[in-house]
Amino acid sequence: MRFRVALVTLALMSVALPGCQSSDARQAVAERFIDELYIKIDQPAAHRLAIGLAASKIDEEIRLKDGQAIDDTTRQPHIHYTFVQADAAQDDAASLVYDLHVAPDGADAFTRRLVLTVRREDGAWKVANYTLDNPPIPGE
Repeated sequence: MRFRVALVTLALMSVALPGCQSSDARQAVAERFIDELYIKIDQPAAHRLAIGLAASKIDEEIRLKDGQAIDDTTRQPHIHYTFVQADAAQDDAASLVYDLHVAPDGADAFTRRLVLTVRREDGAWKVANYTLDNPPIPGE
């Protein structure tokens, strides 16, 4: 019985953890953006957190996806992310780095480095740009 309770508790914690967000407003908006764009694959929701070039990139993704049938039967990759670093605090801008760990069905898992630039606009933090790249190889 104790094992079952521990197992249920662990399962509930793993479901709740993706909803946890940083107390740093810059990091919180970055992580909400990642959740919407990469975890939920909800471009319109991510667009509401974006400005400038980031908003333009999402507009292009929406345009490219237009007419494609994406529903509950569409295979989605399993993605989780880890915070790597943030640059020195500035009043109106910051750069945050995350590693996205992607596990597509039927293919090898891989990691991509995501760099987000956030800016304060009208009193709220928004994602101004984002880039995906291969993470650096240790020792190189």
